[in-house]
Amino acid sequence: MIATVLWERELHQRGGASAFAVGPDCVVLHERRTRLVCLERVDGAVRWDVPLGTWPRGIVLAGDRVLVLPQTPYVLSCFDVRTGASLWSVPTPRWTGNLAVHSDTVVTGGWRGYTPMTGLDLADGSVRWTTPSAVTSVRTLAWAGGVLTGSGREAALLDPADGSDLARWRLPDPLAGPDAKTFVPVDAERVVAICEGSSLVTLGLDADDPTPLGSYDPFRAVGRIRGSVWMLRSGNGLLAVDPADGTSTWLVEEDRRIVADPLPCGDGVLVGDANGGIRLLGLDGRTVEGCSLPGRRLDALAAADDGGLFFAAKGTFGAFSLGSEARLSTTSAVGA
Repeated sequence: MIATVLWERELHQRGGASAFAVGPDCVVLHERRTRLVCLERVDGAVRWDVPLGTWPRGIVLAGDRVLVLPQTPYVLSCFDVRTGASLWSVPTPRWTGNLAVHSDTVVTGGWRGYTPMTGLDLADGSVRWTTPSAVTSVRTLAWAGGVLTGSGREAALLDPADGSDLARWRLPDPLAGPDAKTFVPVDAERVVAICEGSSLVTLGLDADDPTPLGSYDPFRAVGRIRGSVWMLRSGNGLLAVDPADGTSTWLVEEDRRIVADPLPCGDGVLVGDANGGIRLLGLDGRTVEGCSLPGRRLDALAAADDGGLFFAAKGTFGAFSLGSEARLSTTSAVGA
């Protein structure tokens, strides 16, 4: 297996600090501390480049629009993803965090209890509803006809149209902190919630009570891949569990720091490490093949819905592809 860099762009800031979103034909990312750029996926060419602000708390692609919530200035901005034209921009209270888009509604606020939660019309940014006072919410998630939120031992699915409850659950343990991913969707009816003590519980639309899955070694990132919920352990290594009962489906013991996110690839899982190594794992966690992106300190990997592969590294962002050594060697021989 050989990794080939298709294109790469200097960010002029640390790759891990660059929020980005991958769309069907473009990548939108933050760079140079205060710029928002849209790159063509095919070759990395700049589609547009606009001033934004510092360190976005969220970038969300919603059809032909992109929503961005920078830390400063205190505004929520909506751009045309095709041209970069500003469609609307609305002021937000200081310390506004959390950004989720469901259908035609944008939901913000509740981060660390600093601000109210507010629902805005995606078309023009007008306010549809807002809570009467500041509320506390973990990182929100658009899911199953609503927006998931929660704090402490409570989780709720809000109706994005008016902010009312569609469902509410009482949890066995408090939800994890405000900055990390808190909810991992399993399917249209189930979601896994991350609680304190590195514990996981499953919430179901038709279930009155959450289902505890278990407590695990401390982990620094979590997600879902090929039917399992994965956890990057705070030390090194990767654990995947069945979201139905919490049993381990596979385990990767590793002496190098694995970066988020593990990606589906063929019949296996692709993982990267901070030193630029990339490995294809079978669903039993065993290495099938390996390669590297030489000279790069990886911060993250990402994949598009159609299988396109991307990396954020120390100071750069780029796209890459994977090929077999045999096929590449044959191609080189023919070209010679």
